[in-house]
Amino acid sequence: MNKTRHSNFYPAFLLLLIYTSVSTSQPSKLVIAHRGASGYLPEHTLASIALAHGMGAHYIEQDIVLSKDDQPIVLHDIYLQAVTNVAEVFPGRARTDGKYYAIDFNLAEIKRLKVTERSDIEKNTVVYPERFPSHQSTFQIPTLSEEIELVQGLNHSTGKSVGLYVEIKAPAWHQQHGKDVSQVVLKTLSDYGYTKRDDLVYVQCFDPFETRRIREVLKTDLKLVQLIGSNRPNSAIDYEQMVLPSGLKLVAGYADGVGPSMRHIVKGVQKDGRPILSSLVHDAHKLNLEVHPYTLRADRLPPQVIDFDHLLRIFCLEADVDGIFTDFPDLAVDFLSNCESGLRLADKTISDRAAAWLDQHLRMNQIQAIGSHNSFKEAIDPSLMQILRQIEPDTADSLDYEHVSLTEQLDLGLRQLELDLFYDPEGGRYANPYGITAVKEMNLPPGPTYDVEGKMERPGFKVLHAQDIDFRSNCLTFKDALKEVRRWSEAHPRHTPILITINTKEGVIDQPNFVQPIPFDGQAFDRLDQEILAVFEMSELIVPDRVRGDYQTLETAIIADQWPTLKESRGKVFFALDAGQDKIDIYKDGHPSLQGRILFVNAKEGQPEAAFRVINDPVTNRQYIQDLVLKGYLVRTRADAETKEARTGDKTRLEAALDSGAHFISTDYYLPENKFGTNYRVQLPTQTSVRFNPNLFSDNLSSSLLE
Repeated sequence: MNKTRHSNFYPAFLLLLIYTSVSTSQPSKLVIAHRGASGYLPEHTLASIALAHGMGAHYIEQDIVLSKDDQPIVLHDIYLQAVTNVAEVFPGRARTDGKYYAIDFNLAEIKRLKVTERSDIEKNTVVYPERFPSHQSTFQIPTLSEEIELVQGLNHSTGKSVGLYVEIKAPAWHQQHGKDVSQVVLKTLSDYGYTKRDDLVYVQCFDPFETRRIREVLKTDLKLVQLIGSNRPNSAIDYEQMVLPSGLKLVAGYADGVGPSMRHIVKGVQKDGRPILSSLVHDAHKLNLEVHPYTLRADRLPPQVIDFDHLLRIFCLEADVDGIFTDFPDLAVDFLSNCESGLRLADKTISDRAAAWLDQHLRMNQIQAIGSHNSFKEAIDPSLMQILRQIEPDTADSLDYEHVSLTEQLDLGLRQLELDLFYDPEGGRYANPYGITAVKEMNLPPGPTYDVEGKMERPGFKVLHAQDIDFRSNCLTFKDALKEVRRWSEAHPRHTPILITINTKEGVIDQPNFVQPIPFDGQAFDRLDQEILAVFEMSELIVPDRVRGDYQTLETAIIADQWPTLKESRGKVFFALDAGQDKIDIYKDGHPSLQGRILFVNAKEGQPEAAFRVINDPVTNRQYIQDLVLKGYLVRTRADAETKEARTGDKTRLEAALDSGAHFISTDYYLPENKFGTNYRVQLPTQTSVRFNPNLFSDNLSSSLLE
């Protein structure tokens, strides 16, 4: 098979099936009611908000400006005359530029105004003549509190969970007038219970300096969206730079998403109806930024767009945005609902056919997954950590992490685990860690009772990180770990293959009273294979003999694309020895090209047993890893090490690992990191357990078909 960076070597019909699957399975898209149901009623009125809620919108937008008496009112403009009869009620209150600014009126005065459909003041025309009749209503300008109470009340009475999408309007202009609109908005939201990231609210702003201030100075935990507009003369904001990867990376430092205009995503539509897309959505998703473009209107279609469904398909399905602002939330909700039911019903067979084809043709070295480093490790007891930090503070920092159980990790989607093994043929060698004794001798509070069931007294391989120091493990023995993984695998027979890397630990720690490990010799490795086969049936494993087949060496087999297919590897586990050449030589002795052995080994290219590599630094070795992947080697790399990335939130190494195409990316932080306050987390951009390997495929394939 001719490998390229893209998937053009697949038959066209497969790409069609996968693309169709992508195009119909988007139940998670957000429909954001732009200024309420503004396609049907005057914008930002309570009636428009209630209608949008009833139409099924997921979020409803509120544009906020301040009145003279610092009340947050819901109004798109900082002036009043475009949507109210302010000139009739308060003649002579305009400023010298002819505009009636909301900030010049108190709330009681604003409540005297009638809201109508938007007008173009300069042209003296109605902007949307086909919408609600102009000046035939008694709507008022609502306050933010009134809209919140309406939405929360409707949520309560209908059982829905509709959120708020609040825009901070003209913050710099407000500040020039001595008002902090952002602080007022956050205080109002807080008064109604909106304070946490998980709350149903987004806060957005066109001003990046203000958006960043909201995060870093006003210290909100709410989800923030950086709106992206058009460049203006003499403006300090360069939106065209903001949509570039470098600009988006800056935005990702303070915001959770971007709200670009439609033109930033769709550069044009061809005569056949297919869009010309920019890379913005792809670039933003690589940075874990949500993308919510504005504004999709059924009565203002872009050139070459046939109808509103066509426009929705372009953005929701082909551009793959995360949500849309629309004046017509009912039409968008219906469209997405039809897409979802289409997948469940008519298109279900298409998805099934695509998944079946992949099972037959895609191989286990053509996907990418996240794994964990030292998967067994529990936290060092606080008292022992205190002692260690006094003696070796850097070492203490590097060991300051822990993991949930192997079962929980697999449930979370991890498909690679790592176990450190100590050889203990007689048993009891690691049953009484000196760290526990040291804590007692220093009269410090003891940690939890160690090894309640006495498992460390029994013969067999033990699982721990560093003798006498970092000895607590969620699976004390190798057999315990194997049994736990097998139970999970049996309960999830469709899982993609699970890699378990093995580190054979025998390093001596030169400290008094510390245990000296037993070196791994040929007999130890024989027992290691036997211990695996005492838990797993050979049919449940992927072993070197299975991959080598009739080829002379394992390396020639993997270069000839002989890794098992997804169908052949589903529900199976395989093991790899992460050790130096001296240990590889012992393990392969008498087993040419690993014949009869259970583990793959980290052998360099050119050796008969070469098939699997551990390349821990993806930044320095990105191109090297990419070359290995294209040649057919399986590669495991690391997204972080020694807590350094988690402490700073630095994702440079993670991004390099993802881009390299390494098949397994090991991390200590598959859950968000909270201890260091960075929220550092490692996951695939697709937020699936596995994805198509980016070194082999383009990005428009549906990874949900894999597992």
